[in-house]
Amino acid sequence: MIERVQRKFLHHAAYKLNIFCPPHDYMPTQRHFSSESLADRRHSANLTFLSNLLSSKIHNPESLTRVSFNVPSRRTRSSVPFHIPFSSSNYYLNSPIIRLMGIANTYPSFSL
Repeated sequence: MIERVQRKFLHHAAYKLNIFCPPHDYMPTQRHFSSESLADRRHSANLTFLSNLLSSKIHNPESLTRVSFNVPSRRTRSSVPFHIPFSSSNYYLNSPIIRLMGIANTYPSFSL
């Protein structure tokens, strides 16, 4: 819902500033204002939090014990840094630490 507010603002700003913007494409307006989408900001904040947690800049031993690293038994092409256990419910997969590990696994720029 917050993303919708940002899109409406960008649409209004494009109209007022005469920035050509195809329907439902807010990228030209975002580039004009040098802003990121809220989803991108959330992902970068999550990755920053996880890297600070792993580098001990944030002292939270309880959260750190929930992080499970992927240690393959042999060399494989898969290089995801975290192991996410199987779950039959989305409730577990959307828990904060599991979500952070999933985001870090999808970003190739994240490194330990």
